[in-house]
Amino acid sequence: MASSRLERIGTIFTRVEGLLVRGAMKPDDRPVWFDVYRAFPPFLEPKFARPKPEPKPIRQIFYQEDVIRAKFHTKGHGTGAIDLLGQNNETQTKRLVQQYQKFQAEGVPEEELVEKSATAVGAERKEQYEAIKATRAQTPANPESVTAKVLSEADLKNIFKE
Repeated sequence: MASSRLERIGTIFTRVEGLLVRGAMKPDDRPVWFDVYRAFPPFLEPKFARPKPEPKPIRQIFYQEDVIRAKFHTKGHGTGAIDLLGQNNETQTKRLVQQYQKFQAEGVPEEELVEKSATAVGAERKEQYEAIKATRAQTPANPESVTAKVLSEADLKNIFKE
């Protein structure tokens, strides 16, 4: 049976259907997909003998932003870390592209666009970082919290000596 060529004789649907018609398989034992396949048959029956379709060449799709991204990444910009849990879902590359398009609309020369937008985004990120750092420094830790109590009672230096 190891050299069986039954897959070339018919489809799996026709073989299961034959088993059901002749009583070799009980209607309760039919596969789950059988009724769905019968209700919604494919346009072309999946036969082994059907020739393969001709492979179509894949068109290259480039957007205007792809060229801009390439300019940034060749210079080493746009590879910053991404905070997946943060509310701000804009990547550094997206911000660079937006700044590039903004400066381009303002009429900045083409040679300066990449560096100027990279410095602008870097300054924005630094401002955001400083703002986050300042808000963290202003919010004091709650000494009444459960974590603070557990940490104050724990003897971390001698934890494994018991």
